[in-house]
Amino acid sequence: MKKYIALAALLAFISCEQFKEVADVQPVTIITTNINVTSENVPSDIPRPENFSVKFINYNDKIEVVKTTDANGNVSVNDLIPGIYSITATGEIGYKGFNYIYNGTLANQTITQTGKTLDLSVNVSKTGGLVMKEIYFNGSSGYYFKDQFYEIYNNGEETQYADGLCIGTLLPLTASTTTYNWIVPDGHPENYAYFGVIWQVPLSGEGRNYPINPGESFIIAQNALDHNDPNRNPGKSIDLSGAEFETHIYNQTVNPDNPDAVNMELRFGTVYGTQWLASVFGCAYCIFYPDGEIDQNTWVQPQGSSTQAKEIPLDWIVDGVELVNNESKITQKRMPVAIDAGATYTGATYNGKSVSRKIKETKEDGRVLYWDTNNSSEDFQVNAAALVRRNGANIPSWNYWAN
Repeated sequence: MKKYIALAALLAFISCEQFKEVADVQPVTIITTNINVTSENVPSDIPRPENFSVKFINYNDKIEVVKTTDANGNVSVNDLIPGIYSITATGEIGYKGFNYIYNGTLANQTITQTGKTLDLSVNVSKTGGLVMKEIYFNGSSGYYFKDQFYEIYNNGEETQYADGLCIGTLLPLTASTTTYNWIVPDGHPENYAYFGVIWQVPLSGEGRNYPINPGESFIIAQNALDHNDPNRNPGKSIDLSGAEFETHIYNQTVNPDNPDAVNMELRFGTVYGTQWLASVFGCAYCIFYPDGEIDQNTWVQPQGSSTQAKEIPLDWIVDGVELVNNESKITQKRMPVAIDAGATYTGATYNGKSVSRKIKETKEDGRVLYWDTNNSSEDFQVNAAALVRRNGANIPSWNYWAN
């Protein structure tokens, strides 16, 4: 009997201690934060959405809260815990044949006091036909990187033309805490994106040599070769011999020229070695149509630096995708938020993975439409392996060599 009495006393002591520990726990403070979405920089002739979706993301604590503003752009969020948040506002409205996408971001906001009001300014961009649909940038196993490619898809309702289209990467080449104070002739650095390298589809005649119909896509390959070939990276890579375009480097024999694929033209920047190697850690890519020729002999530089870049007006840019190495780099943006308010990643290098847009809807005729909210964090998915013309994208009629 004494043994049972001692055991009961021990259990009672443990219960008291546990109750004491629970009693000592401090309750978590819940914070209310007010958001006011503003659009002063948006031209007055562009309509404003009825409301905006506002998202709070705390990457450290894995917290995500989404709210909707009222018609005045105001919303009160009353269920946050103290922490560091990235806050985004997005909205969309159709007007005169275009979709106008609103995006704004407040990165790394420390929220510890209740009742605070934050102004979140949004910019606007209009989505057209062409989007960057799939990007394969981080290479395949065996440290093989010559199989990088970019698939561009006609997501609209009208025929587009690839003639004269440019693709390039912004500075800095990889996501980092480095920031540049760009010096531009007109004194408005916020109106430009700053490219380190620019390639262009050849432009001749009336610019209608390369039509891309709705539902069709074209491939820009680093090297338009079968990278599963026994002499390259057999069984680990992808066949790009059917690519429409390639960024071929002349005066070298390491990577042979595909006589069928059209060679892109280097318009700005320097390419070292035998190929255009974009960083396997993730670049910020844009496609755009220049208004005239790109002057290769002029450039801009940031204050206190010798770094050279080509400034491209934001209103030239058709689409942009920010790629980073992993989740921790998402807030280290290079891309203006009006072009891409978020970022996407595959999480590692040389893993054979790609990123591609998520399907928004499939038309009755089988044509796929993809999400394009100018926020890569929302629009893209990660694929276990890269795939050319995923989801049945059609091949342009003038490509006679693709399978």
